[in-house]
Amino acid sequence: MSNRGHKHLYFVGALRSIGEVRQIDLAPTVAEVLGFSFACDGKPVGELLAFAGRGERVSLVIVDSLGYEEYLSHRRLFRRLSSMEGRGLFFRCLTYSRLTTPSIATILCGLRPERHRIMKTGDAYVSTVKCLPEVAYERGFRVAVVMERYGALSFRGRADVIKPVADRPDIVSFDEEVCRNAVSVIKDLDPNLLVLHFRSLDKLGFDSEVVRRLDSTLDTLFRSTREGTLVLVCGDHPPHSRIDERHVALIAFKI
Repeated sequence: MSNRGHKHLYFVGALRSIGEVRQIDLAPTVAEVLGFSFACDGKPVGELLAFAGRGERVSLVIVDSLGYEEYLSHRRLFRRLSSMEGRGLFFRCLTYSRLTTPSIATILCGLRPERHRIMKTGDAYVSTVKCLPEVAYERGFRVAVVMERYGALSFRGRADVIKPVADRPDIVSFDEEVCRNAVSVIKDLDPNLLVLHFRSLDKLGFDSEVVRRLDSTLDTLFRSTREGTLVLVCGDHPPHSRIDERHVALIAFKI
């Protein structure tokens, strides 16, 4: 498969390759891994397809504000995530918005914001645009979504299981509940496609303790993920303070 968004590929050390992709390329790539085509603005990422092959399970882990430069600067604190990176692929991923909702819509729909027009969560309730989880669900794949309550409920009737997580001031405990719900879904449903959203970095920044807590939460998730699952950890947008940055981290690996 070709990928117009891929601009270069080179090696850093002996463990991983680094390249550039676009957020619009994620949905068609996941669809190809699962075994169907997804019409959108993006193209499947050839390097990811070659790495992943055809598979039965994909976990799409969206980490709010996981900017590319910030991940590089704090990689030493992401002990579990960086160890998984060493087993897989690491990409610089182009974003199209600095806000969460349109960015997540771009990831899931494979469309730029001006095309999907989902700028706030309420727009998802009235949108006629088909997203990756919905199409996978219609094709008979087991689909689960775990995220903030209002966003999760927009998938009602478009996924087998939705796990709405109530918003709260203690955003670290929010992330921990997202993880617990995801672990429960993996055990009970064994989804072909799992989509979840962690938010602590966006609310609290890249404080060392916040990063370590998130990494520990991700470790719990990864330990519960079934063997053979392709895991994609991707930022939705760079930190709001980084107005000059347009890229997020995308880390792909198999459990």
